Amino acid sequence: MTDRNGTQAFAATFVDELARCGLRAVCIAPGSRSAPLAIAFARHPAIRVWMHLDERSGSFFALGMAKATERPVALLCTSGTAAAEFHAAVIEAHHSRTPLLVLTADRPPELRDVGANQAIDQAHLYGSAVRWCFDPGVPDGEPGAPARWRRLAARSLAEAAGPPAGPVHLNLPFRDPLTPRPGEEPAPAPAAGPPTRVRRPAQAPAGAVVAGLAAALRGATRPLVIAGEMRDGAALGAPLDALLSRLDAPLLAEPASQLRRRGGAGVVEAYDALLRDDAWAGAHRPDLVLRLGAPPTSKVVNGFVARSAAPLIVVDGDGWRDPDQLAAELVRGDPALLLAALAEQVGAGEPHDWQRSWVEAGARAAEALGSRLAAPPLHEGHVVRALAEALPPEAQVVIGSSMPIRDADTFWPAAEQGQRFLGNRGASGIDGLVSTGLGAAAARPGVPTVLLLGDLTLYHDMNGLWAARRHGLRATIVVLDNDGGGIFSFLPQAEHEDVFEELFGTPLGLRLEDVARLYGLAFREVREAAELPGALRAALTAEDVSMVSVRFERSGSVAGHRACWTAVSEALREQSRL
Repeated sequence: MTDRNGTQAFAATFVDELARCGLRAVCIAPGSRSAPLAIAFARHPAIRVWMHLDERSGSFFALGMAKATERPVALLCTSGTAAAEFHAAVIEAHHSRTPLLVLTADRPPELRDVGANQAIDQAHLYGSAVRWCFDPGVPDGEPGAPARWRRLAARSLAEAAGPPAGPVHLNLPFRDPLTPRPGEEPAPAPAAGPPTRVRRPAQAPAGAVVAGLAAALRGATRPLVIAGEMRDGAALGAPLDALLSRLDAPLLAEPASQLRRRGGAGVVEAYDALLRDDAWAGAHRPDLVLRLGAPPTSKVVNGFVARSAAPLIVVDGDGWRDPDQLAAELVRGDPALLLAALAEQVGAGEPHDWQRSWVEAGARAAEALGSRLAAPPLHEGHVVRALAEALPPEAQVVIGSSMPIRDADTFWPAAEQGQRFLGNRGASGIDGLVSTGLGAAAARPGVPTVLLLGDLTLYHDMNGLWAARRHGLRATIVVLDNDGGGIFSFLPQAEHEDVFEELFGTPLGLRLEDVARLYGLAFREVREAAELPGALRAALTAEDVSMVSVRFERSGSVAGHRACWTAVSEALREQSRL
């Protein structure tokens, strides 16, 4: 067998250039048409192959790796419906600005639209969800081809890295023969020079922009700063502290902003519960809102901002994220440079009475929540608080969509420096979160990793658990097990009792200990709040993947949350009387 069609030379050269340009990980699902690239990846010493049997789980695993490292990770599959299985992860990568290189093998042109096996239309398969898509055609043996192959690899990684970062799709058709001779290892064509690089120097914000924003902040008497999800938000910590030490403004930072930190200037705890008190919220409406990153997870915060009718300034690196269509101004660019420049111009703003009133009220709200959590019924808030107390100073937490991300926003106290919070909030789906979390654990093996998920989220990606033992990972999976879709119990659907359980509650009836046993995971079940600290400590110190199932009733969750909100309101009334 000879490489008479250029396939093996292409695969070896293309993969070599990806490695030269910095690619270090690829997730591969088995298949025949993708064999040339799979073999080339497996034989390249600089790239680690992570095998997955399920394309969907593999794609979310790659997504988790890319989110944890902020570096492109490659995906490879064969032709046909295998490529379609990547779609959900591609959509999340698009909306969350996560760099992915999606490689789909394809049939050559003569086998398309003729009824050939495993042949579908893969051109533009992911629509507008990719930063760039390209089909270079079947590899050929022309003299200039290797240089084109290397340029294709370099550009694909550069496009994925952004800005904005996101998924890139290369559809790669191959003709037979798909494998080299046994024992034969095709060498990459030599490179003509160093790899192509793309430089993106950070640009200082224009003076007029800084002056205008600084004037707006100085002119406000009740400014408010909100920090939504930002995977790189920790880089804003120092300049934001400098700004808020001068500006009389509180900071509402959700965990996934990486800015809800102990000792952070102006950090307000328990603000979701605080703003549920209509009297307190009504008396503390801002006259200017500065938002960093994505829109807030909390509907309470979003509603509060909308009712305030205050001008909203959104500072975001790129994109247009204004779902409530409230933004008066959107500022693009490096937010760290902008915050540092603003800190220099706003001047000193003592005393910080407005900021202090928020911080003190948040502290009272957090204390009230803690006191109420000393009592039953067991619910998500107990788990969040216990997990926050059990985590080591440096850890990463991958939080599921639906209830977990909202409960983390409500109950997670200001975190230790170095703790990191990730989630799939780009499209906010519950699919693929097990694999996303395990991918994050694989990308940072020296960092304790916790997955905080609901039982329905676990069920949606049970296949992803296969990777835990296959790749020797270490992580803790904490499952909020209320036997169904707990979030719907808080929504108007719950008022339709005749159809609620069948259409929305959707009880699983699964024994999670059986799920853990199937995949060889250590398992612990918790039914009382007092059992949480010991179970979490044991899981966090284990050398493999452990599952902790926290069992509680959905009705108890609703009652427990409402009791917490009432406790906060009562604490605020008591403070007002004093």
